[in-house]
Amino acid sequence: MKRLLCSSLLLFSFVFTAGQTAFAQPAAPDNAGAAEDAAGNEDATAAAAAAQEKARQQREACLLRAAQTAGNDVTLEQLRGWCDSGIERRLPHEDALRARLALEQTSQENPFVITPHRRNYLMPYSHWSNPQWNDPDRENQNLDSGEVKFQFSLKAPVYDDFWDGSTVYIAFTSVFFWQAYNSEESRPFREINFTPEVFLAKPVDWQLGPMRSELLAFGFRHDSNGEDEPTSRSWNRLYLRHVSQIGSYYVSVMPWYRIPEEEKDFPLDPRGDNNPDIEKYMGNFQLEVARVFGNHVLELMVRNNLRSDNKGAGQINYSFPINDRFKGLVQVFTGYGDSLINYDDYETRFSLGILLTDTL
Repeated sequence: MKRLLCSSLLLFSFVFTAGQTAFAQPAAPDNAGAAEDAAGNEDATAAAAAAQEKARQQREACLLRAAQTAGNDVTLEQLRGWCDSGIERRLPHEDALRARLALEQTSQENPFVITPHRRNYLMPYSHWSNPQWNDPDRENQNLDSGEVKFQFSLKAPVYDDFWDGSTVYIAFTSVFFWQAYNSEESRPFREINFTPEVFLAKPVDWQLGPMRSELLAFGFRHDSNGEDEPTSRSWNRLYLRHVSQIGSYYVSVMPWYRIPEEEKDFPLDPRGDNNPDIEKYMGNFQLEVARVFGNHVLELMVRNNLRSDNKGAGQINYSFPINDRFKGLVQVFTGYGDSLINYDDYETRFSLGILLTDTL
């Protein structure tokens, strides 16, 4: 009521002032002064209208996010209070994952929408420290340390509410390593990694001390570079993923079990295990820790084999806004398994590019 009364008084003052300005008889001002006053009034009116429109859009965005992420016990009056008070009580990072899941849900039935799965990005600059073809047919060919790296990752629901609010998804991710600056070798695609998946995902809301569980997933994935012998690389895994929030941090833990394959009868046998020691380098689990700062996301990824002969990898992703639609991405990788063809080569890679879709 106080806010309504204040708004009415402000509106009345504005109308009254405007009326006085419109009907007052000026004391014959000069033409230049009148033009300047008119221009000033137009600028002020435009600025006020722009500020009002921005405030309206911010309030609508706040109400939408609050409705998507608030608990079932929150009333409509509380939602409005969060957004009308000028200070949101739920910080953006507190509901980043829930907001993404809610937005995915709104487009899930749209036949013209394919939802992002992992990050989608284009890295025009990607430098790696240990260039190797690992292909007998290309040993004598030039290989640049600078290339283009990009990733496309999509998913689609195939069975909603499969069990207790869970959804069955199919997904596909492909990572491309393109020697775009290697003019000596006709700019080839050096390596392409393909990852089809099928998994069951269930949003949860379990609280254990400071940890709030947010998502559980169980799935099967196949990783392959699509090549034949002797450069074929592939393996199959079952994985379990748990995503939780601890304070301002999102933590994802994903252990996996490699499905065994038969040994080859001879080195170029198209059947059998192409890379029997890949677990030694790729590890047995992946840990990701992410922190949201407004529209910035900082993420650390670690893989490890948990053996005395310790091997694995680490990666840092930092995304930042560059305009209203796209974000920039800085990525630093060090360790094993940057690509399947080089899974047993230790390397460090620095990449810079454009992020099309983020994780949070």
